[in-house]
Amino acid sequence: MMLQAHSTPARSGNGRRADSRDGNGRVVSKLLFVCGELRGDSTGYSVLRVARELRRRGKEVALVCGGGPLAAEFERIGISPEVVKGLRSPGKFAWVPRKLASIVRSTEPELIHVFGRRLAAWAEKLSRQTSVPYVLTMMTFGQSVREGRVRGNWAHGGVVVVSEELREALVNQARIPKEAVAVIPIGIALDDYERYREPSAGNATPVVGTVGPLTADRGCDYFLQAAKEILERGYDAQFLIAGEGPEHKRLHDLTRKLNIGKWVTMVDHVTDYRRMIAVLDIVVIPALREGLSLNAMEAVACRKPVVATGVGAVYDVVEDGQTGLLAPKKDPGALADKVIQLLDDKELAERIVEAAYQRVRERFGLRASVDRLLEFYSKCLARTEMA
Repeated sequence: MMLQAHSTPARSGNGRRADSRDGNGRVVSKLLFVCGELRGDSTGYSVLRVARELRRRGKEVALVCGGGPLAAEFERIGISPEVVKGLRSPGKFAWVPRKLASIVRSTEPELIHVFGRRLAAWAEKLSRQTSVPYVLTMMTFGQSVREGRVRGNWAHGGVVVVSEELREALVNQARIPKEAVAVIPIGIALDDYERYREPSAGNATPVVGTVGPLTADRGCDYFLQAAKEILERGYDAQFLIAGEGPEHKRLHDLTRKLNIGKWVTMVDHVTDYRRMIAVLDIVVIPALREGLSLNAMEAVACRKPVVATGVGAVYDVVEDGQTGLLAPKKDPGALADKVIQLLDDKELAERIVEAAYQRVRERFGLRASVDRLLEFYSKCLARTEMA
């Protein structure tokens, strides 16, 4: 597999080269991305956007992944993924697959960027085996963070997180040096979502839904309880849960237990989460911990109003009553109240969508995000050279 270059480095809005050193170390030119299974979810498309922007700036980017439906999208931008099946379930293996280490040695990247907390231990081992520094991106809180265990060699690695809350947890609980952790909001290319902005106002019955991996910390059981309450208050609505994961059967059983199966549709094997967002009138993000601002940004990019629980990085996007509506976590009644508020007030929903869209455009542009990422790459290389 060859690392592939593309075009010349771009300049940022202030006229300087977007990949300048800024006194933090040498410019990174060759990168290897390492991911688990690439699904058509928010995280997968985020990695795709970053890779595309880096290539636009002339960076050489290669990809190793566990396969998945989104791998074909990387082919379309000129990156041929190398599939290592063990990356689909890294928790089952205590060792780094020989093939993965071999790929690193053959491509000779200056830095390895690993996506996902589940790959943290492998990232540290891979860096040690190949003598290549690495960056780990973590999107959410997880069990190992709460218990203060995130394996890594922070003299030769760094962590990118999406919120200050997560950074504080890593510094205070996982004891990762503060200089090794960077808060870089996920950038979003709004133009990519233009085809997902079909107005859903024509729906005879409004559709309220939540989209994303079905894990316990997504809070989908509270979404279903809120759906039951909305129906019991006499509102005519349909509800959608789109995603796959370990909670699927339990949520299906809960739907039956609540006797709301007639009004709830569950869609798994989703190849493009944005298509699911496009059919919704209201997007609900009922997260129990460290809500992903990316979920909210994608809903806003599709011009959908957001109701979210007030946890973590979601505050970056959703300001209650201004750019979305917030409810306390684990409170289906409050969640139902917020959804009903939007069902009753279409003008409020439209104002929220417009204000949120402008906020995302101004604060979370992809190019600014990649500027900061390149600067952090340089800092990580500089720390490694000094170690």
